[in-house]
Order: sequence, then C-alpha cells, then structure tokens
Amino acid sequence: MPEPINNPTGETPAVQPDTQPQAPTTPPAEVEEAWDPKRAMDTIRQQRIDLKAAKIEKAELEQLRAEKQQRAEAEMTEAQKLQKQTAEAQAQVAKLQADIWRRDVASETGIPSILVDRIQGATKDEMLEDAKKLAEALPKQTTTKTAPPLGPTNPANGQLTETEAQKRARLFGAPANPFDMENIKSKGGGVFFNK
Repeated sequence: MPEPINNPTGETPAVQPDTQPQAPTTPPAEVEEAWDPKRAMDTIRQQRIDLKAAKIEKAELEQLRAEKQQRAEAEMTEAQKLQKQTAEAQAQVAKLQADIWRRDVASETGIPSILVDRIQGATKDEMLEDAKKLAEALPKQTTTKTAPPLGPTNPANGQLTETEAQKRARLFGAPANPFDMENIKSKGGGVFFNK
C-alpha cells in the first residue's frame, strides 16, 4: 500500500511523470480465428432454428393483426360502417369521374389513348391544359393522301373479289362426270375388268 503524502498546504501535488515512456494505447487488432467446420455447422443450425422461429412468429403476428382488424370492424358502430362505405364509394366515384374527364380531354386534344394516363389535373380544365402541353410535346404526324391500291389487272366482272363458285372452280377444278370412264382413267382411278 502506498504511503499517504503529507501535504500541509492542502495543494494538490503535481504528478510525477514516469521515467519510462508508455506505448500508445491502441485497441488490439481482431485476431482472425482459425476455420472450425464444427463451429460453422453449429452456427448454421442455430440460424436455421432462429429462421423457423421467426417464420412462426411472423405467421402469429399476421394472424393477430387480422384478428385485431376484425375486432375493430366488429366494434365499429353502424354509423361508422356507413361512413366508411360512403368514403370508399366517394373515392371510387371521384376516380371514375377523373377517368372520364381524361378520356374526354384526350379525344378533344387528339392525344393517343395509350397516353391518357399521363394527363394530370384535379379538374377538367386543369386536365385540358396539361393535355394541350402534352400534345405540343408529341411529334406531329404528317398525313399524305395516297391513291387506294389497285389490283394488277381489272377483272372482267368489275369486282375485286371472286364469287364462291369461281373460288370452287379455281381450287377444285371444273366438275367432272363421275361415270365418265375416260376421265376416271386420266385421273388414275377406277377398277377395269378385261372383256
């Protein structure tokens, strides 16, 4: 045990510096542990157990949340239920009205139907302004009038399509007599007996 310093003046004694210099205090570098397959496998098993427990807890939490929601809905008064239904219906009506306005504005400004969802605004006038800006940004299509395509020849009957009878004659050939022996021989069919 060190001896107490006798200090009659009551001043704090000055600390005497050590004669040996001290090395700077730095935290020791983490020592890399050697690979231990048994310890690694134990860690993996523990993580799998923890994962299974977490999945079970998640399922229980979802079930509890669903039960809480059901209790909250059951505890709602009839007026609250009607207010909730009214709010949902109003939101749906507002969405449908906005969709109708977008479609009308798109047809007025000539915006393609694929870009209707790009039109922004809370009122029809705001949507119309936005659609005009969008229409200005779109490339303009040049329309040139061209003559309708003509067939290579003008058919004798003045029609561009053929009739059913003409189509049958073209595809199957002219009708033939099934009892004409010369026609049957030319087609390679029939049974012929020697006389």
